[in-house]
Amino acid sequence: MKKILIPTLMAALLFAACQHDTKPADADLVVLYTTDVHGACLGFDIKLNAPAKTSLANVSTYLKQVRQECPGQMLLFDTGDFLQGQPSVYYYNYIDTVSTHVVAATYNYLGYDALGMGNHDIEAGEAVYHDRLPLQLQMPLLCANAIDTRTIRTEGDLNTGEPMFQPYAIFERSHLKIAVLGMITPHIHAWLPKALWPHLEFQDMVECAQRWVPYIQKNEKPDLIIGLFHAGGDYTVNGSDLDSYKNENGSIPAITKVPGFDICLLGHDHQERDLRIVSVAGDTVPVIDAVTQARKVGRIDVHFSRQADGSYKKQFSTRLVDMRDYAPDSAYLQTFEPIVETVNSYVDAPICKLSSPLQGLDGLVGPSAFVDLIHDTQLWATHADISLAAILSPYEVVPAGTVTMRHLFTLYKYENQLFTISMTADEVRRYLEYGYSMQYNTMHSASDHLLLFSDLTPTHPRLATPTFNYTSAAGIRYEVDVTQEPGNRVRLISMSDGAAIDPDKLYRVAINSYQYSGGGNFIPDGLGWDSETLESRTLDTTPIDVRRYLARYLATMQEVQPHLRGDWQVVPQTWWKAAKDRDIKFMHANQR
Repeated sequence: MKKILIPTLMAALLFAACQHDTKPADADLVVLYTTDVHGACLGFDIKLNAPAKTSLANVSTYLKQVRQECPGQMLLFDTGDFLQGQPSVYYYNYIDTVSTHVVAATYNYLGYDALGMGNHDIEAGEAVYHDRLPLQLQMPLLCANAIDTRTIRTEGDLNTGEPMFQPYAIFERSHLKIAVLGMITPHIHAWLPKALWPHLEFQDMVECAQRWVPYIQKNEKPDLIIGLFHAGGDYTVNGSDLDSYKNENGSIPAITKVPGFDICLLGHDHQERDLRIVSVAGDTVPVIDAVTQARKVGRIDVHFSRQADGSYKKQFSTRLVDMRDYAPDSAYLQTFEPIVETVNSYVDAPICKLSSPLQGLDGLVGPSAFVDLIHDTQLWATHADISLAAILSPYEVVPAGTVTMRHLFTLYKYENQLFTISMTADEVRRYLEYGYSMQYNTMHSASDHLLLFSDLTPTHPRLATPTFNYTSAAGIRYEVDVTQEPGNRVRLISMSDGAAIDPDKLYRVAINSYQYSGGGNFIPDGLGWDSETLESRTLDTTPIDVRRYLARYLATMQEVQPHLRGDWQVVPQTWWKAAKDRDIKFMHANQR
């Protein structure tokens, strides 16, 4: 037995020594990434019908430079939200579902090594993120905490399941082993209807990291672990803290509480960050966040120095590279010009005529023809009694003249679906009270602000809440008294046709999928409904998004004359008129 064991042991030691010798004494790695590209793939902004200020065409120029300067040393990633934001991705998500997707075409061309998943990528639906895109991409989609519910099983007191996407990937550069773990914000349930993620459950990011980081360390023994996270850097949003379960921005909690990450690349919040986070083990982890629309490329340079025990000491240099300093790559533009032409043909198809402009900013301060057109569409599409709609594009204008699909991307920014639910008139009132509490200030004189601001800096006023958390109603008449405190502002008058309001009746009410799913907390806080109540009140879901219903509704008319429905008003009217004009001028400072 000893004669057999000794040669075997010697062979094993020799193999290990050979493996060790392949590791360099010193090495360099360049990690680049983009995030929240939101359709800025082509070098051309199809919404604006003009060359893009920045896009992946600029990134292509920069990548060629880095690959030339650092051959064989580069890794390239994206942390997600690439499937929403421009008509080009909308076209390949929902209209042309056979051709190669524009995201697959452009990301393959640029040679990305892996992509993370974002909440807006889930919004595209299972047919895109599960059935189609993985087959067309030449790199993995990484997301360890998007659990496929069809794999969940009970083990003791725990429910365990496997990720729908690849949880991590291993890469080799300069004979070094690099592991990349992907995760997504687990807050998707609050924004997107379950119909878009029927077989998914989103795990807390700390819990997920606690599972996968030790697994990677034990089974892969990498020289570097990278976190590729679609979750922002502010873990205090929505009143959360470092210990909050399923924190929307769980990146910093995961990095802090789970030792092992060497660097982390963030997204989701569209913020620019270059941080150093100290984990519970005392390790300092470089963390960067590279904003949106390919405006910046995040870059981390890593220098490896091998130590006596075979491990590496790592030195990090971080920066955010401004893509405005790099001209669009002409070869890239030429390659994808046919896609630009195809999508332009789609968005330029005429739908109807508009007799006068629609001004988005009007919707911030009161009844608006811009928002009323959305109300008309929602009532037409759902046959509901009442419509509740948000203000999605406050800084946009749809000009008079021929209306095309391009204009509808201005009019309606997101790919929301419509839900019809049953509500009493008083529940509609409470819903409106909740929305107006976020939109309007309590006025004590005609000189007060009408809108509720969190920052009154004259050059950059900031509203207290995003405008997609505002609301108004159609199909029912009411007043909003801004001299009253929140909760006592809305007085219902009648139905729009003059019929008396029946306090016991359950009315059919149309709302968008964002607010239906909990966005803005209208359902859980404004109405106090739990998920079981909401499910019991749900009557219908539309198969397509609001924008396509807008196109169909407008196509029924040769010429549209924008008008106010006359469903509601702000009182006292004299105060409102003075304040709205003043606040509109004030808000112009905040446009782009």
